[in-house]
Amino acid sequence: MDRLMLDTTYLLPIFGISVRLANFKTLFPKILNAFYVLYNPVSVVEAKWIVLRVSRREPPRRDLILSRFRMGLKALLSDERLSQTVLTSPEVEVVADKLLMEGGVNDYFDRLIYATAVYYNAILLTEDEELHRISESASLPKPKEVLRWADLISRVR
Repeated sequence: MDRLMLDTTYLLPIFGISVRLANFKTLFPKILNAFYVLYNPVSVVEAKWIVLRVSRREPPRRDLILSRFRMGLKALLSDERLSQTVLTSPEVEVVADKLLMEGGVNDYFDRLIYATAVYYNAILLTEDEELHRISESASLPKPKEVLRWADLISRVR
């Protein structure tokens, strides 16, 4: 079974933040059964920043939004179909630093997620155009594959 590394986008619905991806609600469970699914814990931190930003824009719903995050976190941590990776390691940091120095990727969270996918030789699922661009570079380390949601769902229908 292939390893599939999720970018933060795909965890957001677990925390109550909707995403605009075709048939996400019906196909995500199939993906959880078709792959060994990984996520870096930095995605939880990034998701919390997004939740906080949304909650600031909607003060009357802030308590509900924050509560959904906590419930989602409990669900994420208890779902055996989703496995948390190490946050980082010396090997992950070597790749992350190359992405900064040679690939020009400034976002540390993105670098960690990409580098973790490389470390685990996983398929990286991301909508991030910059990560797709660097995956095409001959001089930078690569995960097993880098796919978008639209590419992946054709494999699991």
